[in-house]
Amino acid sequence: MHLLKNKNKIYFYVFSFLFLTTISSLNFGSFFYKNFLINKIIVDTETPEIKKKILSKTIFLKKENIFKIDKKILKENIIDLKFLENVEIKKIYPSTISIKATKTNLIAITYIDQKKHYIGSNGNFISTKNISSQKKLPLIFGQFKISSYISLKNILRENEINDQTITKYYFHKSNRWDLYFENNILLKLPTVNLTTAIQSFKKYTNNEKIRPNSILDLRIPNRLIVTNE
Repeated sequence: MHLLKNKNKIYFYVFSFLFLTTISSLNFGSFFYKNFLINKIIVDTETPEIKKKILSKTIFLKKENIFKIDKKILKENIIDLKFLENVEIKKIYPSTISIKATKTNLIAITYIDQKKHYIGSNGNFISTKNISSQKKLPLIFGQFKISSYISLKNILRENEINDQTITKYYFHKSNRWDLYFENNILLKLPTVNLTTAIQSFKKYTNNEKIRPNSILDLRIPNRLIVTNE
């Protein structure tokens, strides 16, 4: 009989322990859920227009538990706004997400399927319905890779060619560029050895004044042919 009473006591203590542990876990779970829900999103960027677009991409965060948010996935979701770069995301506990982002530098305009697009220095084609700009930008025609255009711009700048005087670019299927400067001056570049060709152009412009409506042809290696329309 004494042994039975001891067993009953043990069962009681075990049951009581499990019951209290369960209640404690439920209370902690409830506290954890209620106190770490995101209720504020801070966006630091240049314009109200961009801020609004970022907020529209992150509205789903409201009332989500901050611990469940994967910053890498969230960053990828925001970068889907192709006009952004340098995106930084911070969790501010217990309930705030801070987002800092900058608008990429718009460097040119092109047309894709007859629709106007900006070209960003971040390497993206950007629909004009997503961003606006009053900046004067050159036009690019042809099917090209943005990396090829950025590489060309870098070579021009390294050789101190003022690309602000270039009004349009044309990329040929043969994988070469034509550059149209102000005063209707056309520079035809070769498919290879761009740096050498542009250095020849630079040397010529240092010694000669280019007349309006001139064509400078560098497609033949080590030769610069100048004609006037």
